[in-house]
Amino acid sequence: MSRAQTMSSDAFGVLGIGQSNVALPTDVMREVVSLPHALTPAPMAPPFALGAFRLRDELIPVIDLARLLQLDDSQGARERADQVAIVRWQEGHFGLRVDAVHGIAHVSAEHMQPLDSATSEAPPLTPAAFTDGDRLVYVLDIAALFALPGMMLARASHHDNGDQPGTRQAADRKINTERALLIDCGGVQLSLPAAMVREIQPLQTVSAPVMDVPGFMGTTTLRRQTLAVFDPLALAGLDDRPPPKGRLMVVVAVREQPLALCVDQVIRMMAYNPDDVMPLIESHDNPEATISGMINHPQLGESLLVDATRFARDADTLTLAAMYIAREGHTARGEVPYRRFAFVHFDAFGQFVTPLEQLSEVIAMPEDFTPSSRADEGWTGTMAHRDQAVSLIDLRQLLNTPHDTPATDVLIVDRGEYRVGFMIDNARHIEYLDAPADSLIIRWRGEQETGTPPIEQCKRLVVVGTGATKKVLSVLCLETLAALLVDINVPHHCSMIDSAASALPA
Repeated sequence: MSRAQTMSSDAFGVLGIGQSNVALPTDVMREVVSLPHALTPAPMAPPFALGAFRLRDELIPVIDLARLLQLDDSQGARERADQVAIVRWQEGHFGLRVDAVHGIAHVSAEHMQPLDSATSEAPPLTPAAFTDGDRLVYVLDIAALFALPGMMLARASHHDNGDQPGTRQAADRKINTERALLIDCGGVQLSLPAAMVREIQPLQTVSAPVMDVPGFMGTTTLRRQTLAVFDPLALAGLDDRPPPKGRLMVVVAVREQPLALCVDQVIRMMAYNPDDVMPLIESHDNPEATISGMINHPQLGESLLVDATRFARDADTLTLAAMYIAREGHTARGEVPYRRFAFVHFDAFGQFVTPLEQLSEVIAMPEDFTPSSRADEGWTGTMAHRDQAVSLIDLRQLLNTPHDTPATDVLIVDRGEYRVGFMIDNARHIEYLDAPADSLIIRWRGEQETGTPPIEQCKRLVVVGTGATKKVLSVLCLETLAALLVDINVPHHCSMIDSAASALPA
């Protein structure tokens, strides 16, 4: 090849897929890596969308070129570890699964053979071809590729800017966040570290205290277990404040000892950064103070953060709480054991319920995620969370209740090999039902006919409790929904309901 031809030629990376070969301009190809054995599948995605994996803190969606070009009609995960060509495109990146990388070819314009378009309505995926030795190589048009439905491009986020000190510092602060339950007691906001919170329950009758101990308000009963009830303001050293008059209690565990805190209002679970906790001057020199400092949340205002370690040093409180022997789990002869059933109530342009056991986590809707081109069908994209890929599904779309209000919360379901996050309007509260362990019955399992949408197959009508305490709930089994969205033929099973109840015909 002459010097003039070399200067006017374009460089292409030649990739092998089956018995065919395709080419991409080298300026869009970033690197080639091995295809991981485990990919996070993309629910409701076409067969050529294999899923996503993490590469150096980046989320890489993978497209199977062989299936895309209809050279392979198989479905499901790939059994052998092939290669992935990482491609840069429109300020983002994605991966192409290929069988082999043959090298670089320099092709001049006169050696490029244009190909006729199969249809006049859409540009061809391979508009031209050239020969590289004895290989016929088809040039892949990236723009036409991304005109296809189901394509997904990972945009740059804070993970992609590791070399920028300011961005890296922000990412480190995000990783270093902790969670606390924000409560209100007589107009004073306290934050309880999430690790010490067990549950939130209505505070029923409180028996008068048998001894005068600061902060001790008396005792109450929860599932046949007697709990000591305390004024959290007094335990926090705020003795000058009147005790709360609320009808709620937060059950906490201190050195494995349960006790109840009387509160007026449970506001919400919030995230905070320990570096932002401001020490209080009056308690800074007191090693026994149970308040470690103040949190100033931009939306929720100021709150006093309880120090769980110092709280556990209060010997009087723990000794008093331990005086009441737990009776939970001990039943008399002939007495039916009770169980606590927990359900999460949430809004998705309508009110819905799902078993708490089916959720691994509830988080705020992330600002950064990899969007999908099929958002109108429910699959919004993929996000990185706790070093894992999570597929984002807009539950409101699946329920045929779409609207323009952005989702605020995500219910995460962990299926082991993959994770699905269901976008909702708001997670409202957790309802605990104390009932005989064998009282849970399924009255209806949703429509199970062939071709029924997954959202209809995951609906359940359940009955919990007996007599006057019997309650009927319409439940969405999100574990089953997550599985069906990935594989419609997966066996139906969901925690708590299918494993603990006998089904009755509708």
